[in-house]
Amino acid sequence: MTTFPARPRVLQGAALLGAGLAVLNTLVSVSADALAKDLVASYAAPQLMAGAGLIAVTIGLLMSLAGSRDIVLRTGAPGRVALRSMLGAISTVGFFLAYRELPFAEMFPFIAILPIFAAVLSGPILKERIGLAVWIALAFGMTGMFFLFPEGIPGVTRGHMLGLGASLTGAASIVLSRGICRSHTHAFAQVFYAQMACAVLGLLLLPLVWKPMQTQDMGLLALYTLFLLATRWLMVMVVRLIPAHVALQIGNIQFVWMVLVGHFVFGEPTGANVWAGAGLVIASGLWLVQAQRRAQNSEGKRRSASAA
Repeated sequence: MTTFPARPRVLQGAALLGAGLAVLNTLVSVSADALAKDLVASYAAPQLMAGAGLIAVTIGLLMSLAGSRDIVLRTGAPGRVALRSMLGAISTVGFFLAYRELPFAEMFPFIAILPIFAAVLSGPILKERIGLAVWIALAFGMTGMFFLFPEGIPGVTRGHMLGLGASLTGAASIVLSRGICRSHTHAFAQVFYAQMACAVLGLLLLPLVWKPMQTQDMGLLALYTLFLLATRWLMVMVVRLIPAHVALQIGNIQFVWMVLVGHFVFGEPTGANVWAGAGLVIASGLWLVQAQRRAQNSEGKRRSASAA
């Protein structure tokens, strides 16, 4: 009888690589978020979106002229890429506005709730089956999120609503990205068109909010753009390897970096309830990783047995 033991190892390797890239992405993402919070205190969101979008589009076009046309511009799913880009632009606006109104670490609930939306949307959009263990982990993470709002509904502000809307549209964009990966579309092409959508939306609103930028701030905006390109490219690569809701749950480790940056950079305190809630959310992320590995092991063994 012939067996194929390599298959489960390949599946495990993909999950571990995806998890590693997801952790790396949290560091890059927090760097971009910190720069965004600093810049949005002085400039309107559309102006920052327009500037960052134009820088990113310029980089993409230069890559295209240098011989990477297919990598930057080609897509096998133009309709879904357009929808994903539009949702990403709307999400970017929401997060910019929320960062203006909320403490840095308090933005974490809206990062934590992304897997909830992603799990719900993965079913109807990608026809993916979400197992019971995953739903238990997601519910556990949701419980942790509620710890971050000790005052309940009265404590919800406009900034919280903006963050919630940004999370919903952002999760939809990420789930669509996973589906687009199944077509002949390079990861950077998704990033390029998403940034083009941000540039267009920002330019449309720019006349209403324009303010001259200092040279130092222009440099920070350019650095923010590079981090943003890196984190979006990494996310596309991650969702090629693991489901979007798993990737987003792993990303909850970002809370630790946000607390540190909020304390040392922005001088913001973090209450015990925030730490308690974050602990539950991060624990749910670890549960999801283990659930994904068990599912992959079972699938690999089933395929080996059927091929024997």
